[in-house]
Amino acid sequence: MACVQVYLCSNPEESVVERRLLRQRVFPRLREYCRCTHGVEFRVIDPYEAADPQNWPGEKERLQILEDCRKNSLGPFFVGFVGEQYGDANLPEQIEASEFQCVLQGCQRMGLRTDILERYYQRDENAIPPSFCMLNPTGNFDQPGVQAKNPSEENGKVLSEVRRILHDVVNQCIQEGTMTHDKAQKYYQSALENDIHYAYENHSTEDIQRCICYVHKITIPMKPNGVPPEQQSQLHRLSQLRDHFLPSLIASHKALVYCTTTKCNRFQGYTPEKRLNFAVGLSEQLHTDLKRLIDRAVSKERAVTVDESGQKSLCHIFSSLYRIERAEVEHVKSYLRGKNTIFPIILNGGPYSGKTVLLAHCASQASVWLKDLDPEIIVYFIDVNNSLRQLLKDFCERVDSSSACVNNIFQLKDNFKRLLTSRSPSKNPLVLILDGLDQLPKTDVQLDLTFLPESLASNVKLLISITANRPAILATLKMFYPDSTLFYELQPVESKRCSQLLTTRLQESNRKITSGQQMYVNQAFKKCSVLLYMELLHRQAIHWNSEFEITENTLVQEVHNNIVLMFDHLERKHGKALVSKALSYLTMARNGITTVELTDVLSCDDEVLACFLPPGDDVPHILRVPEVFVESLLSDLKGFLVLRNILGTQTLFWVSRQFPLVICKRYMCLEETCMKINHVLSDYFSGIWANGTAKPLINKGMEIPTSSDVPQNIYIDRQVPSQPWIFSPPFYVSTAVSPSTRTYPNLRKLYILSFHLLKSGRIEELGNQMISQEYLQAMLQASLADELFLWLERTSQLVFPRELQLLHIILRSSACLLRNKPAYLPTVLQAKLLPFLSVFPTLEECVNSARSKGMIPQNVYTVLPPIPSVPYTHCTLQESTASQIMQSAGAQGGTVVVVLENGAAWVCNGGIFEGFKLTKSSNLQFTSVSSSENIFLFSTHCGKLVLLDAGVNAQPQEIQTQHRENRENAILEGVLVSDDKIFVWWRGQNIVSVFVDSEEHTQLHCAYEITCVSCSEDTDIIFCGQNESSVTIFDWPNVKLLATFTCPKDIPLIEIIHSEGDGLITCVDQAGNVFAWNLEIITEPVLIGENHSTTKDKVLNTDHNGDNILLICKKQQIQLIDMHQINVLDHFNPPRGKTFKQAIMDHNSRFILALLCNCPFLLVWNCSSGHCVLSLDTANCQASKLLKCGATHLAAITSVSVLIWDMDLITASALGPKSGKRVKMVAVGSNGESCYSADGSELVWKWAISSGKVEARFLHQGYVESMSVSGDGNYLVSIATGDIYVWDTNSGENIHRICGSQAYKVLITPKGNCGVALSETSTSRVWKLQSGHMICSIHHLLRNAAISPESTFLLGLKSGNLLAVSLWSGNVSKCFSCSNGSDVVAFHSLHGHPDYVIVVSASGTVYSWRLTEDTICHQFKLPDSSLCQPEIFSLSSDGGYAILSISESTINILDFSNNKLCSLRTEGPVQQPYLTVGVSGQYVVYICFSSLVCHNIFCDLHEKPMLVVVRLTDGETVGRFYLCKNPSTFTVSEDLFVYVGYEDGSVGVYAVIDTKMGNRKEDGQSPTLLCPLDEQFIWSPLVNPNLTWVELPLQLF
Repeated sequence: MACVQVYLCSNPEESVVERRLLRQRVFPRLREYCRCTHGVEFRVIDPYEAADPQNWPGEKERLQILEDCRKNSLGPFFVGFVGEQYGDANLPEQIEASEFQCVLQGCQRMGLRTDILERYYQRDENAIPPSFCMLNPTGNFDQPGVQAKNPSEENGKVLSEVRRILHDVVNQCIQEGTMTHDKAQKYYQSALENDIHYAYENHSTEDIQRCICYVHKITIPMKPNGVPPEQQSQLHRLSQLRDHFLPSLIASHKALVYCTTTKCNRFQGYTPEKRLNFAVGLSEQLHTDLKRLIDRAVSKERAVTVDESGQKSLCHIFSSLYRIERAEVEHVKSYLRGKNTIFPIILNGGPYSGKTVLLAHCASQASVWLKDLDPEIIVYFIDVNNSLRQLLKDFCERVDSSSACVNNIFQLKDNFKRLLTSRSPSKNPLVLILDGLDQLPKTDVQLDLTFLPESLASNVKLLISITANRPAILATLKMFYPDSTLFYELQPVESKRCSQLLTTRLQESNRKITSGQQMYVNQAFKKCSVLLYMELLHRQAIHWNSEFEITENTLVQEVHNNIVLMFDHLERKHGKALVSKALSYLTMARNGITTVELTDVLSCDDEVLACFLPPGDDVPHILRVPEVFVESLLSDLKGFLVLRNILGTQTLFWVSRQFPLVICKRYMCLEETCMKINHVLSDYFSGIWANGTAKPLINKGMEIPTSSDVPQNIYIDRQVPSQPWIFSPPFYVSTAVSPSTRTYPNLRKLYILSFHLLKSGRIEELGNQMISQEYLQAMLQASLADELFLWLERTSQLVFPRELQLLHIILRSSACLLRNKPAYLPTVLQAKLLPFLSVFPTLEECVNSARSKGMIPQNVYTVLPPIPSVPYTHCTLQESTASQIMQSAGAQGGTVVVVLENGAAWVCNGGIFEGFKLTKSSNLQFTSVSSSENIFLFSTHCGKLVLLDAGVNAQPQEIQTQHRENRENAILEGVLVSDDKIFVWWRGQNIVSVFVDSEEHTQLHCAYEITCVSCSEDTDIIFCGQNESSVTIFDWPNVKLLATFTCPKDIPLIEIIHSEGDGLITCVDQAGNVFAWNLEIITEPVLIGENHSTTKDKVLNTDHNGDNILLICKKQQIQLIDMHQINVLDHFNPPRGKTFKQAIMDHNSRFILALLCNCPFLLVWNCSSGHCVLSLDTANCQASKLLKCGATHLAAITSVSVLIWDMDLITASALGPKSGKRVKMVAVGSNGESCYSADGSELVWKWAISSGKVEARFLHQGYVESMSVSGDGNYLVSIATGDIYVWDTNSGENIHRICGSQAYKVLITPKGNCGVALSETSTSRVWKLQSGHMICSIHHLLRNAAISPESTFLLGLKSGNLLAVSLWSGNVSKCFSCSNGSDVVAFHSLHGHPDYVIVVSASGTVYSWRLTEDTICHQFKLPDSSLCQPEIFSLSSDGGYAILSISESTINILDFSNNKLCSLRTEGPVQQPYLTVGVSGQYVVYICFSSLVCHNIFCDLHEKPMLVVVRLTDGETVGRFYLCKNPSTFTVSEDLFVYVGYEDGSVGVYAVIDTKMGNRKEDGQSPTLLCPLDEQFIWSPLVNPNLTWVELPLQLF
């Protein structure tokens, strides 16, 4: 962010109160205002903030700070206070020798002392021109041989004497003509006048108007003796300044100068009360003025392209450091101009040899060298903050915008190589510079350089630099480009050129060194001639005076030692605590740190702040490290520490990597120290000490200048700013539909906090941050989706693994939507995460904080969420397209390892969408893999065994084997792991190898080929199943054969299950036969039970969970076997035309998950009901194998990828309430507490909206054809197979079952007392719901019948007319006919005006019919009669709008209030034929498919419909909600609740919030899971009808 940087100018002696009040009250408020309103930083530098005048900066340093403020500040940069005191003259820091001699001669002529001037100023021949320089520019003066009791007081006396002498002598010199008046001014001017003149003089009007000056005059009637003579000169200069100079600026430049006069009593004078009142008024005025200037500056600021990585800024910085011509530049120049260069140029050199500066210079000159070709130049200066993924992604996006959504490391590598090898010849040349390739951290994958192309396109140039102390990388590059001759080593600089450059650098500062000093410098350069050493030596030489003696031992050799020497000097000057901590924070802060952040962090550091506590017992409640101290330290580091523009913020950055190395070795060699530094940074960016929160200053072990009475913990407000995730102005609320541009993501916090929480070990806090919706919203709004995904992956491996994996999967599957519309994050979480909160309640805050402070409100949210499809991880492998998956194994926690045909092994994890390749030696190829618990065991082509422990994320280790014969290219059949023991057997072999502590202990030999192995709980007994249906039992510690037995049938065994507590062993053979053996006497096993398979198919697989249920899967059947009783509990057949491929059970044995042949999804069966309750999508790939990864994860293996699900999510989805059939009807009462759904089966479902629970199911004897709910919700009336059922919804009682009605639909009066059974072929009847007594019969066959709002008439169409039939007599009371003979095609009552009916004729004429008076009014004539679709026609409750018809993407609306026809363009095709359009009040609700095109293969929201709510009064979209699956019907209530029925039989309820209209509703909840064995909520009907209606003959009227 930009920074408002203000220099505060004043006379320190008379502005103490004003400056303290500004620091405590005004500046913190302005800083919060700038950050929250404009997204800019604010800081004020007061040169006199230090309590001790000895620490005030000198004139040169002050003016440099002022100049930096002018150049770098956004808006105002200077605030001046001019009062009644002019201040002491500011002694010149340097006086030319000739001028100083003139002054000394004047002293002698006047008889004044010259010794004090000669001690205070020392001749320096190294100055250009030779001058006398002040020994201590800060004003300190040490008198030789005298120990002062009060150094400050003594120094003050000496300074006063020097000023007096110079004042008198210079006056005399002017009178004598030996010194001009202009030269003499520097002896008279105070610091106040110097600063004001520097700020205003020789600057543009624009700069002058960025300054504010406040003049305060105090009038006190003086006695006749007036002002003492010694003050007359100061008063005269003060008068010239405030009465002439400043007013002249107002006239010429419209400068902002305010003048205030305070009149005081002659006797009381300027009292403290008056001073405080003035200070308060000044504070408020300054606050207002600065706000106005800042607002104006921000509004004028031009939008600039943000250099996110800061590479352009770095290139400019490094290229400016190129000062010595290097021969290698010509090689680069020739390479860039060459036409047939197919290889990159590789530049290597030692540390600090100038590689970075040289490449930056070449980058800046490339456009000049290739000026006729207009090259595209991209530069990357790689450091530890970069990653290979970040580099490749940034490059691909800059060169090819279509790669913006690609985040997969393998795709990025392929795209990178494609862009460099196949660039179109018609495009401009591309120059890519990669500096410090060896600095890439090994965080993504091992740095194998395979992302580099083998050759380059003719118009692509690639320049790479590496460090010479990494010979392995250089050797790899030479092997990668064996035919290239473009390898260059950077040669050292000649010592003579270093000396010449040092001379030039000194001359730039008007300095030089003596010939004697130059001799030793030349010798030093012969030993070390690198440019960084020259810069460090320059930093020392600039302070040498001509009398400074240099010897051989004076100059320190080597760069590191000189950096240490410089830090020693800084510690002596600024204090060790300040320097050590400042350098540590500068080095440790991710992506650098800003100057104002550095001051904040140092203020939060107790050790540093303790140095600034005032002496005595008066501990202030507000204290900060003065900005001027930090500015002074940074000034001494200037040149080595530069400002780098990254993410729009000027951050401090070390130009050389050597400084961080020295700092880490010197100050942060202990891990505890690094943790503390990261802890302070984490605290600061988390904002816990903001908003006036006092931080305890723990003074244990510190030298704090306070008395012993002061408590150990001192609470001090450090005045650090707040750190919201998103900056927004006070009292500002944005909308989800159109988020305002006035909100600014806090990019510094977003980029830095997570990193330092991790480094400080605050893992749980990091996890809580990851599930904060406010954090997620800010990351997306800042376009940091990829960064967010990486942090979710990384954090999920440390804390909340399954929760963060689910969150990551959901966000990634909605990435396209969230990248374009971050404000829809709450909608995505409501749709996809809310239904699973019962599984992971930790994520509740992530879902339900949508309307928390600072968040964008959500206008459509879930009240009753349907269960969506189960999220899964689709893990891709780079090599799987060329070499398919051959072997796979899974371990606990969702880790899957696969072996490819080419011998490579890849590891995949749940929630991580990219597998990583297992490192191995170049000549080692894996042939198979098996797993047990968290251990993976690999076999190799040469017979070696490699072990990987997934539980500790360790590297694979080779285990020691004694026998490798017959194991080359052998396939592992299985592995068992228990504690430190591993049992391994191979396919086609009769040996089990036993390993203890990763070393082969013994081998167990069987008679036949071993097919399966089991062991006892103590692992001492081993059971080996063999190919000939025999089992051998070993006591392996004693290498003893205990027993051998053979199962009947002589079929190979495939599974052995040992039940320790029962003393049983269960054997399963290849045909599915099951045998149980008693092992009470282990040496004499006894067969006690067997179950023979009835099918001839071979067993595909078996599964069991440690209970007594065994699953056996064959092609045509799945069997569940009770292992205790050895009988079949149940069996399941595949769908027609399909066969099973594999089946497993969940960990509770409640569900069966089956893989079918030629089926792109998995099926889930409920074991108790036998119903298929769920299907799992496999990304349109045919899975070949299922893996159980412990009790928590399920994996499906395809030929090219791995899909991983969380088993608890599968269970939640399987248990989610749904009927399994398409919902045909949804009904709801006016109270809205419950809704009802029917899917055409015998059941009607009652849903409790508030709890998300299925309250009851109403059973019918026949398929439900229709249903209605009374307005009060007390009655449900349904029709099934011709019978009418009346239910009491509270008790579940079937009150009446009426037969003989021949009704197809039942209407219920608004009051809920009566019902109307409509018949298409017979008499319709009106009856009382409670008693069942019939009121009347209606003999007219009416179409589209509806009850009037007052329950008086039944309205319906007959023979082209609209009839109003009395509900009490059954007779026609009113009849509407069109005068032109046209038929009535549609009508609707007005609920707000119950005696009015809107009628539409076939000719397109719209009428209003008043029933009470039987009057007709012509309202509107449609231009086209086809615009009205009778089945669509509906009316808003107030009668203001009518929905006429729907085309594919257009809704035609009639606006009655303005008598006009409107067309509403939908956001996509409206779902047909089941769904239409709902209207409620002034809102229209519709469901459509999005018209946006999605290119993300993982995104599924664009494929699903979305619910859209539009306000009819202005056509504005109130909100959208992306539905998680396909709907089949929906209805809208008057209170803007939308009830949606889905294809799978579930129901969702959504509430609409119109923030513009001010309506609010409560949050939704996760649905209650449906217990598969809980049937008590099914209400049964009456066995026989209790009422019968007799059909009457139809009368014609």
